[in-house]
Amino acid sequence: MLDFEQNALDDLVQPAVLVTIICEPLLQESIVGFLKNLKVKGYTVSQVAGEGRYEPQDLPQSVAKSESTSGETDAAVGVATLRETTVEIRVLMSKEISNVVLYALKEQQRHFAIVAYRQTVEALAER
Repeated sequence: MLDFEQNALDDLVQPAVLVTIICEPLLQESIVGFLKNLKVKGYTVSQVAGEGRYEPQDLPQSVAKSESTSGETDAAVGVATLRETTVEIRVLMSKEISNVVLYALKEQQRHFAIVAYRQTVEALAER
């Protein structure tokens, strides 16, 4: 076990908010541009794959159009299962900036498949 004092660790970290955005690849450029306009200091983008179940009335327009090629419909329950490659964008920011980001993404959710969430974390303090 490492021997260090809690106070020393407290000096190394600071509170932050980690926002994770999972979206269609066509949104990557606009979301990254939006984050840069908000002066975030950095972000990470990854290609990810997953599967989700959506009620047909809940499918965004762009997803509903591609459903016939990328998903299946379970007629018994009226649920579409979508399998596709998506983009995951992760960024550390203040809670105030995360409020702006989540509000803007909620507006885009009306038209696009977007999942976004935030977590309170402790990050290494900047020097």
